Amino acid sequence: MKSANIKMSVISAAVAAGLLAVAGAASAQNVTSGGATLPQLMYQDIFAHGPINGTWSYAGTGSGTGLNAFLTNNAALFGTSGTVHIVGSDSALTSAQITTYNGAYNNGASSSVANYGRLVQVPAFATPVLLPFKETGLASLNLSSEQICRIFSYDSAARNWNQISSAATASAIAVVYRVETSGTTELLSRFLSAACGSYLPAGKSFTVSNNFKTVVASALPTLTAAQDANADGIPDAWVGASGSSGVYGALAQDHRLGFLTPDRDLYTGNGSNVASINGFTPSAASIQNAIQAVTPPATAIARANPLNWVPAYSLPTAAYPIYGTTNLVLGQCYAGGVAAGTAGGAAKSFLSNLNSGAYDAYLSGHNFVKLPANWNTAIQQAFLTSGAALEIGNTSVCNAIGR
Repeated sequence: MKSANIKMSVISAAVAAGLLAVAGAASAQNVTSGGATLPQLMYQDIFAHGPINGTWSYAGTGSGTGLNAFLTNNAALFGTSGTVHIVGSDSALTSAQITTYNGAYNNGASSSVANYGRLVQVPAFATPVLLPFKETGLASLNLSSEQICRIFSYDSAARNWNQISSAATASAIAVVYRVETSGTTELLSRFLSAACGSYLPAGKSFTVSNNFKTVVASALPTLTAAQDANADGIPDAWVGASGSSGVYGALAQDHRLGFLTPDRDLYTGNGSNVASINGFTPSAASIQNAIQAVTPPATAIARANPLNWVPAYSLPTAAYPIYGTTNLVLGQCYAGGVAAGTAGGAAKSFLSNLNSGAYDAYLSGHNFVKLPANWNTAIQQAFLTSGAALEIGNTSVCNAIGR
């Protein structure tokens, strides 16, 4: 598998130096994190160049494993030990996960997560999901929503490249997909579920999920033995890959189309190009506008529910349509509090820097999109304002408890 170069060229030495100056002397506190691979390069960039408190690790395991590691406090899933302090996930928490976590928390000292405090989920930033491709002689590709729906449902009208572009060969379209649970998969699935109803046969549909096989299972036709020789429910022409880096590497080969984070140098890194959708390329402004139209939770009761903190997906009519947020999951309470030199303080500072604009150069440098102002304001009010009921590290709530 190939790894992409971190695009620090877009962040000037002067900006980097300024950020380091703000950081000052970093605490030696170790912070264990991991999860989604979509933001992994950017997060590791921040951890290396600051401003950042503590010494951070980030294991790119995919969103599903990351959430599991946090909810069970199982650092072994990240290849280490100790406490899992904060994770990234493009997949939203489910109500079942929250209920299980809160039930364990309420069970007292016999629970493995007893006295950890409230679960916090907030959007970190917005992102498009790109459809990179590599096909001999095809320098550009504009796909309609219908074509995308037919490709991912293995429709007989969109199995070969010449069926979606007159400039392409008759080779089979090799869809590159994530084999592990992936938030990038979930973001794609929201588009497929919303956009494809009228393009699929009766009784067929895509499912919103972070597991690719689950996403496509109810949309695929009945596969013959020749189409699915290993009987795994996925066409043999398609290619499974692990992590964003695995998808990126797989796209170096001809006849392939995948879905991937924008944080890869797709145009020059491995020769892939990126498809437009309905004539639109990803636009930060359009993605911000779509998310801004979703009202963040405003009441105390609404804000206390982590489910309300992931902006709902809405299918746009005149903009790039595959987008969403990558999220942070952390605790309200940390053992040792959130003062300087603590893991809790480092986690809170990280969220504060994302929210305040201290990391904006990293966001734009890695092709991500800053949250619109209404969401940043709501996060500040709920989780970062001194004395707020949900404030991370609120001493009146977190007295003697924390992960």
